[in-house]
Amino acid sequence: MFTRVFVSFWAAIVLIATGAAGVTALNFLADTDYVAAVTREAEEVLRFEGLPALRRWLIQRNLTQKEQRTFIVDVYDREILGQALPHPPRGPPPPPPGFGGPPPHEAPGFGRHPERARIYATDGTSYFVLFHPPPRRGPFSPPFSLPVRAMLLTLALGISGLISYLLARSISTPVQQLQQTARKLSSGRLNSRVPAVVVARGDEIGILGREFDAMSERLSAVIAARQRLLRDISHELRSPLARLQMALGLARQDPATTTEQLARIEREAARLDRLIDQVLEYARLDRDPATMSFEEVDLTELIRQIAYDARFESQRPADSLTFDHPNESVLIDADVQLVHAAIDNVVRNAQIHAGERSPIEIKLTVDAASELITLTIRDYGPGVPDAELHRIFEPFYRAGRLDAGHTSAEGTGIGLAVTARAISLHNGKVTADNADGGGLRITITLPGNRLR
Repeated sequence: MFTRVFVSFWAAIVLIATGAAGVTALNFLADTDYVAAVTREAEEVLRFEGLPALRRWLIQRNLTQKEQRTFIVDVYDREILGQALPHPPRGPPPPPPGFGGPPPHEAPGFGRHPERARIYATDGTSYFVLFHPPPRRGPFSPPFSLPVRAMLLTLALGISGLISYLLARSISTPVQQLQQTARKLSSGRLNSRVPAVVVARGDEIGILGREFDAMSERLSAVIAARQRLLRDISHELRSPLARLQMALGLARQDPATTTEQLARIEREAARLDRLIDQVLEYARLDRDPATMSFEEVDLTELIRQIAYDARFESQRPADSLTFDHPNESVLIDADVQLVHAAIDNVVRNAQIHAGERSPIEIKLTVDAASELITLTIRDYGPGVPDAELHRIFEPFYRAGRLDAGHTSAEGTGIGLAVTARAISLHNGKVTADNADGGGLRITITLPGNRLR
């Protein structure tokens, strides 16, 4: 945009200057031809009709051509009509009567007035034709006549106006198209995009158009994800509520099963409570990273505590959940609650899908060269189909079992989504793959490390 504006105004100035030079040059040529024509006419009158006829011609001319007066003087600067010259005589005063004067070629005023045009009578007497205002000495020298001034002004206004119009139109038209697209988006038409002619521009407006389209696509994706999340939440809440209602109905119909149905109600209530907690936790992660509370965290000790709690709650044998880590403490700056929730969700997910006796391996490694911390959590369960690996981090998505081909009914389907969001807020990433020998492996990578 800077280049467009600069070049446009620069081109306007160049065109105006070029046009002005052309107009003045043409006008100068016209004036030169005009002076030559008047001089030839005066000399013809003097030669063929004499000095009295020249005086009559000069009177008539000055009556009709008032914009530029004409004077005819002899070699002593005496005007033939006795008119007062616009400039004082350039030569000495005329000689006294009867004394004559120097010959014409020795006249003091001869050749000292470049604007004079010399004419001759039949007897060799010379006169000079003068003009006031005098003709211009060059194509760019003043004075300029009123038509020339008007022409120059019209030329300057026309060129500058045309370029200004084209420049303003090249800026205002795409801006108006951006405004129209913004109005469509605000009215709910999320598939609206900036016209291709704007996006294809190589200036700042084209960049703005492409950024605007990227924003529109992101906005559409976010709104679609939120709508999908609301549908998933309603579906997930409806299922335990339906089971609760069914258990209540069965308890009323058969009082003998009341104890069994109360136990079912308790399980569904706990499941519902856990689901709501995870939904709220996932919603809290949708915030500005600047609002997070960072502090120095010993990642080794944090994972050790998560592993201990997981073994205690599941009553697993001590050797079924192992934690391999460096001898040194690994210190990172992080939000301890978010990192705890991210890792804990992966460990609990492995316990749910791997089975009570299936081993779970947690391994923490540090690469000092690349300054990366890598945490892998592997189970020896059925795994996940390769085509669904990238989707297990979506909210409420439950992947099918690799060995059975059906969707798991365990868990809430939001734990790994919380993990992915929490890790991304720490500028890390989380991936999943099926490990050699069976089982699912979750890899968490975090930037930066310090050993102590």
